Amino acid sequence: MMRTLLFTLLALSWVGIADAGEAPHVRTSLVAGVSSIAPGESFEVLLHQEIDLGWHTYWRNPGDSGAAPEIQWEAPDGVSISEFEWPWPERIPYGPLMNFGYHDEVSLPFTVTLDEDFKGETFTVTGAGRILVCENICIPQRVSVSLSLPIGATFVDEAVKDQLAQVRSRIPAPLGTRGSFTSNEDTIELTIPLPGTGGNRVRDVTYFPFEAGLIDNPAEQQYRFTEEGLNLTLARGYAFDPENADLAGIVVVSESSGNEEVTSSFSFGVGASTLVETGQSMGLLAAVVFAFLGGLILNLMPCVFPVLSIKILSLFDAAHESGSSIRLHGLVYAVGVILSFIVIALVLIALRLGGEAIGWGFQLQSPLIVGLLAYLFILIGLNLLGVFEVGMAVMTMAGGAAMSGYGGSFATGVLAAIVAAPCTAPFMGAAVGYALTQSPLVALLVFGSLGAGMAAPYLLLCYSPDLLAKLPQPGRWMQTLKQVMAFPMFASAIWLLWVLGIQTSATGMMQVMAGCLLLALAVWLTAQFRAGSRGAMVSNLVALMLAVVAVYLVAIQEPTASPRQTGVAAGAGEAGVYSAAALDKARQAGPVLVNFTAGWCITCKVNELNALNKASVREAMAAKGVTYLKGDWTNEDPRITLAMQAYGRSGVPLYLLYEKGSDRAEVLPQLLTEGIVLDALDQLP
Repeated sequence: MMRTLLFTLLALSWVGIADAGEAPHVRTSLVAGVSSIAPGESFEVLLHQEIDLGWHTYWRNPGDSGAAPEIQWEAPDGVSISEFEWPWPERIPYGPLMNFGYHDEVSLPFTVTLDEDFKGETFTVTGAGRILVCENICIPQRVSVSLSLPIGATFVDEAVKDQLAQVRSRIPAPLGTRGSFTSNEDTIELTIPLPGTGGNRVRDVTYFPFEAGLIDNPAEQQYRFTEEGLNLTLARGYAFDPENADLAGIVVVSESSGNEEVTSSFSFGVGASTLVETGQSMGLLAAVVFAFLGGLILNLMPCVFPVLSIKILSLFDAAHESGSSIRLHGLVYAVGVILSFIVIALVLIALRLGGEAIGWGFQLQSPLIVGLLAYLFILIGLNLLGVFEVGMAVMTMAGGAAMSGYGGSFATGVLAAIVAAPCTAPFMGAAVGYALTQSPLVALLVFGSLGAGMAAPYLLLCYSPDLLAKLPQPGRWMQTLKQVMAFPMFASAIWLLWVLGIQTSATGMMQVMAGCLLLALAVWLTAQFRAGSRGAMVSNLVALMLAVVAVYLVAIQEPTASPRQTGVAAGAGEAGVYSAAALDKARQAGPVLVNFTAGWCITCKVNELNALNKASVREAMAAKGVTYLKGDWTNEDPRITLAMQAYGRSGVPLYLLYEKGSDRAEVLPQLLTEGIVLDALDQLP
């Protein structure tokens, strides 16, 4: 404390040395986000600071010395001005002290609102005050700024749109959960729930408290990630009182994402959680039951339809075997489904423990997996059409006679789980969100229950003689049905190729389409010569080479970088690009609907077609002034993963409806109808 006091007094003494007539070391201006404004509307303004090289200004909590900017505003009656929002600062060492502030330039955003009955052709806002700017000396520089705008229709100033978006990207996003802390004589253990962040991806973590004196600012901040989130070990400050301390603040996390560094910042309070619909509030028994119910419903989801044909063919083929045989087929299929869900869960848990910010359905964020699945569906379709018959295990998934083996039943279960896993059914989202915040053993129990739920209808059918007796006898019609079932496989392949085009590029999609052609040629060649002949050996060798080239064309595909979360939100009914900054700004202006979706999520597309894109819904959104934001999770995006997990979810679809100014959203159902959305919008004030 004495150290801080001495250096603060020394800094203040240097203030008196400064020449009042000295050229300014920080130049200030006001930047408006609109070129004109209508009564009853709000708009954003930046207090922009250009700071001389080597000098710095201060954050809201300046640290061990310094002072935050102080500006007094004057505006006409009917005009209100909000407090500043603060971009995350940097740590600025000064002798034994540590200050928090900004170098080079910084913009402090605030909001100006006009009353609906505001009169006049123009209005002017002026501000006057001081900004403390420091190098080796500190100068409380006088500031005088003003802004005048015409009254009329509201027009966004396109010239400053990118600047506003860049500033917004540095404003910490509010967490939907609160932190907690414990302390002893020397240290504070602060826990901040940040699911989806951690491991070797993180390069640096810095905590900035809103109140001064709570921590020893120059001391090293040690961090680690636990099941509860981010845990920080902090040295106690001179003003820390464990009975009354408010450790609310922001945390800045820098982590690697591919070839780039991603910096995220979050503001949080300390105390009880404000969330009401998260997996954290669910018990183990409820999670297991919800997972089982979600697995049952998963059989009805549109993303699972392509594999239904495989299950139907396998059942028709085996239905009139002995009772024990058909029951064993059902058990083997169920084992394939359950084991596949457990394996997917193990991979997901391992990657998350290694620091990957991923969620349920992560496998289809990989162009390699998407491309290989497209190849598989092409091969299955060709096999169903009778282009070739191969007894290999991978092809036993194709149906028909090949499905008579138990290996075929197991492989069908594996394929069903792989294709179904990216979908999120009702009940399932909360259960999976709970599982991913628990120990690996609990998580595997929940995922096993999910697989059991998906396998249950088929298993029940296999163990029900009365139901099996109602199935038609095998006959010529099965060959026709088998061929018809090839076309859903081709449709699935087309869908996957479209997803691949979103993830990579049109060129990447074309390359994998060429790979599909090479595979089709390869399997055709294998059927042109009698097995064991010299021609068969040559054709098989050529087919193998073509297959290798096809796999290579998939292996070279790389996902495009996630779109930069820039730009302001779109108007009602039009989807703007989701980012924490865009959401924060939109909530100040009015209600917000956030749609977390992905190109590979068929359920998401069905919801958009049946509900979100309906004219009545768009009209209702416009009438309520709802801003519509879309978060695209087709490719890996740690920021979207974190945003979803703040609501106890780890996969898409997820729909969040915010009231104006609220930091807590209503979570809409995962299966939407026009009526559900209209009812939710009607409840908005």
